[in-house]
Amino acid sequence: MSQSSTEEPPELNTWTKEDVHHWLMNVVKVPPSCADLFLEHEMNGESLNEIEKSYILKLEIPNGPAVKISHYLERLKEGSQHESQFPAEVENWTKEEVALWLVGHVKGDGKEAERFQEEEVSGDCLVCFEEQDFRDLGLKRGPALKILKELRRLRNQESTPPSLTRIRSFFKGKNKQAGKSLPMERKTTEKPAPLIKDTLDGLSTYDFNNFKFGLEHYTDPECKAIPQCKLEGKDTSHIATVVTNNYGPDKALRVTQHVLRDIHRRDLADQLQSHMGSGEIRQKPCVDEDETTQSHSSSWSRSERRAPKREKRSSCFNFNGNLTLFKCCSP
Repeated sequence: MSQSSTEEPPELNTWTKEDVHHWLMNVVKVPPSCADLFLEHEMNGESLNEIEKSYILKLEIPNGPAVKISHYLERLKEGSQHESQFPAEVENWTKEEVALWLVGHVKGDGKEAERFQEEEVSGDCLVCFEEQDFRDLGLKRGPALKILKELRRLRNQESTPPSLTRIRSFFKGKNKQAGKSLPMERKTTEKPAPLIKDTLDGLSTYDFNNFKFGLEHYTDPECKAIPQCKLEGKDTSHIATVVTNNYGPDKALRVTQHVLRDIHRRDLADQLQSHMGSGEIRQKPCVDEDETTQSHSSSWSRSERRAPKREKRSSCFNFNGNLTLFKCCSP
């Protein structure tokens, strides 16, 4: 590495341990548990400038976040910033979706996929991996190079991100014939609305408003988007129920995770994932909230759930970057 690439920005050595924690949480966007370890070990800017990935691993941080921190730190020392060259869909993959991609698309070994899950290799971590990082996970050179090849194809847009839903369906069909359950996936055992509410309670007012905006413009080929009139002015309990009714129990959890990542709250998305213990979406018909009124009538009255009808049309960019026109409610 050249001398210029190892020179740290002038302010790095002046960072306090709180500055380092802030950088990890808001720039690198690692889970709070990882950032807290740096704070616990009193890692300030001067010590941050001296560490490498091997030391980060000694802090008992999983390989996935450790690789991501190391990658961002290298850019920081070079005086530059991380600039993603991958589709946003790939960077938003959970560790379970990365494992499905490895087994279903790259045709990797199931044990390798489990190893990636154990080391919390989510999409935003995966795109930072180099050959040695895969070798450090115990992969042979051949499989490591195969994964890198597929990642290059995604980065260079020579291939589109595979449909993980199709991969899940394929494995469900194969395993059903063999009388087996999907590996690395478990059913959600808890009711989704309380899980979603507890997660949303961790948002600031600003982030909660961004979350509702994200829900309003979330695109799904099988379900209607939730209109603004069902979101505006509502609290976390109401929003959790609306999302569950609109998308169905399991898909509601996945949508919540995706929107949390879109507003840069991956920490809460990962927290929700840990409570779910599931990478599987059990597709259920999407229903409008008003079609399930009876089961939720004890929570609030019909008049409280229905906002006055109004028509509001405006242009906005959805999270896929497409200019769309939308109506809040149809008359």
